[in-house]
Amino acid sequence: MPTNIAGLLALDAEAVRASQRVVSRVTTADLDLPTPCTAWTLRDLLSHMTAQQRGFAAAATGGGGPEAWLPRSEEPDPVGAYLAAAEHVLTAFAGPGVLERPFLLPEIHPDRTLVGSVAVGFHLVDHVVHTWDVGRSLGVPVEFSTPLLDAALVVAQAVPEGPVRDSPDSAFAPRVPGAESHGTTLDEILRLLGRSPMWPESPSRALWPLRTDRLRIDLFTPDDVDAMHAYQSLPEVARYLYRPPHTRERCAEVIDKISQGSPWANNGDLLVLAVRRADSPEPIGEIVLKLDDARARQVEIGWVFHPAHGGQGYAVEAAAAVAAAAVGTLGAHRLFARLDTRNDASIRLCERLGMRREAHFVENDLDGTDWSSEYVYAALARELV
Repeated sequence: MPTNIAGLLALDAEAVRASQRVVSRVTTADLDLPTPCTAWTLRDLLSHMTAQQRGFAAAATGGGGPEAWLPRSEEPDPVGAYLAAAEHVLTAFAGPGVLERPFLLPEIHPDRTLVGSVAVGFHLVDHVVHTWDVGRSLGVPVEFSTPLLDAALVVAQAVPEGPVRDSPDSAFAPRVPGAESHGTTLDEILRLLGRSPMWPESPSRALWPLRTDRLRIDLFTPDDVDAMHAYQSLPEVARYLYRPPHTRERCAEVIDKISQGSPWANNGDLLVLAVRRADSPEPIGEIVLKLDDARARQVEIGWVFHPAHGGQGYAVEAAAAVAAAAVGTLGAHRLFARLDTRNDASIRLCERLGMRREAHFVENDLDGTDWSSEYVYAALARELV
């Protein structure tokens, strides 16, 4: 927690005022914009921020039960509601003895109270981060003083890590790797609390290429059409993909679509990554990540490799590197794979990655005239790290 308790309320008020300035710029046309808060529009974010202000204000005056923290459905004026709630919390925090008063914060614990100085510290860092969220959504810069950021960093470093951060209801997402070495205090705060400072930059530019001892993993380019066609055109490769082999023209269409990466924000977003040997520019296969459920951070992983490069451990090496990035940087809570029960190579790969078999669907797909069955393998983030 910030060591300068005497100045904590002034710094918190600075954070609230900064949030009011940026929220005041929101128009009705902006409310459906995406935000760094996965699966939330700007309207959703403002509703959450308003509920937070009302909840903290209630807690500061001896209330703050769960009902005080619930967002109110469809505020007719989301901006006005937030600005009013912010004024309300400033008034509540100005009361005598607020830093010594017990606060009930249901997001932290359902019935255990926190001393006011700790609660105000959480409020401060929450509004630094959410002010940045709104600014990024609008595409406008936000500025914070050095003392405010220094205080927020101390709080961010004190937020507990572990499985609780994996819950969709957690106040903060898991830490994004790289906080210790990034260039600014604000960036470090954001990473510690589960934000990428590069949002909304595509994960393709923020993360790739990945490198292992023998491989380079990055986006496909138009120069990769022939190499992709070399394996995607093979019947034995297409067999377990439940589709015909790709033509060269189809490979060109696919690469044109996937070569810019993905925003990695909405259900169904895909990242298709070329796997290349370190000593050669041509792809020998690909790893696919699909954001199956953005809110619950469920990510599907798949792979396709040229049979000529089988038996050398390339698929396991590449899949392990991408799985680590999916969990550590893209924020996956659960990684899963769906595969044909006859696909022995993929079964072995899943097991070598440490994934467990969670489901067996019997004759759940019609492959031409033949019924096929499917396994689902999966692992949670904490089991892969």
